[in-house]
Amino acid sequence: MRNLLALSCLAAVTLASPAQATGGYMCKTADGSEVAIAVGFGHVPGAPLIGGHLWVKEKKVSVTTPQWWLDRSELRLVLTDEQALDTLATVRAEWNDRNHSYDGTVEWQGKQRWIRCYEN
Repeated sequence: MRNLLALSCLAAVTLASPAQATGGYMCKTADGSEVAIAVGFGHVPGAPLIGGHLWVKEKKVSVTTPQWWLDRSELRLVLTDEQALDTLATVRAEWNDRNHSYDGTVEWQGKQRWIRCYEN
């Protein structure tokens, strides 16, 4: 009887635990500028970004992600410095059914470049 009670309690705790499902996108330019952006997020409605990373020519740039939008048709992302005083990069991309990616532009250092974002 005690084993059955213990098993019931364990099952209840396991079923009540929140899912730790996360996902993310890796975005890269293809024009030789070597800008790469990675973001992670939870798979629940209203989930905040877990983190954002920016690399330029394989050098990591410290950023924060104060604004973002992601739905089936559009991805928007703003990367700022760690104090959120200066905007470093802005991504605007639309869903591309053919490639299963978000394709659009990233603005980095005053120039717009083409970028593609894949789920990873």
